[in-house]
Amino acid sequence: MTPHSARPPDRPTAVFLGADAGGSHSTVVIGTRSEVLGRADGPGAAMRPSGAAKSAAVLAETARRAAAQAGLDLPVERAVVGAAGAGQAELQAALVEAGVARHVRVLADGEVALAAAFGTGPGILVNAGTGSIAYARDPSGELHRAGGYGWQLGDEGGGYWLGRRALDVAARSRDGRGEGSTLLARLLGALGLQHFDDLVRWTATATPTQMAALAPHVLNAAREGEGVARQAVDDAAHELVELAAVLVPHFPGTGPVPVAIAGGLLLPQSPLTAAFRARLGAALKRARLIPDRIDSAVGALKLAAESGG
Repeated sequence: MTPHSARPPDRPTAVFLGADAGGSHSTVVIGTRSEVLGRADGPGAAMRPSGAAKSAAVLAETARRAAAQAGLDLPVERAVVGAAGAGQAELQAALVEAGVARHVRVLADGEVALAAAFGTGPGILVNAGTGSIAYARDPSGELHRAGGYGWQLGDEGGGYWLGRRALDVAARSRDGRGEGSTLLARLLGALGLQHFDDLVRWTATATPTQMAALAPHVLNAAREGEGVARQAVDDAAHELVELAAVLVPHFPGTGPVPVAIAGGLLLPQSPLTAAFRARLGAALKRARLIPDRIDSAVGALKLAAESGG
């Protein structure tokens, strides 16, 4: 599917919606079986306990902007949403009630990303956003996962993990316990703070999403050649490759195993993407990283169209 900027003279009746509801941001696309007509980004909409209404409100507002871009009104006929977190049935009902679509399916975000990457075929998908997770569909069609247990239990190599690493580097640099780093100055500037003590107070109430928002500063410092930042990025890449590595045994034989990447930290020009590619090639000889970046929202749109009869 390719974005479509000009409204066609005859608007098709079969219009669908796909959404990727992550922890830090969400994306909604509206389109037909063959083209994207509208696209909008919004805040995070991952499910939290008893949070279906809040997640649905975020997605509904984002969907309205995507619909306006497409010159359409909601609800559409069918929607598929890939969402991190639990509570799929509650979110489905809340999205129907919010007028997003007449029929809604909520799937695990990794399951949608797998479909976007490989269709119904086998492969491994590594996603690094606020958290981290890897999904696999083996040659027999069975689904498997590794990681994705949240910031308190894991999410190694994800945004929260890198943000926490940035704070660690900043504190050590301030005390003289580690290599000098610009990260303290970068974090203070980004957060509008003046002193290290202000940063200490900020951490006392920072949410996982706010912590994850610090990760790009590590990536920027690494891109500019700062040693401790480059080490943090390399360590993150190691953790993400480990997620893929534990899923490879589900692929019998010696043939190549396709691997795809998704998530806000694994953009094409990101130093984390480069480090992941290098480590993947060295650690997993069977792995074959597919060149295209996965667009989970478009994958969800495709699933909605395919299930629309």
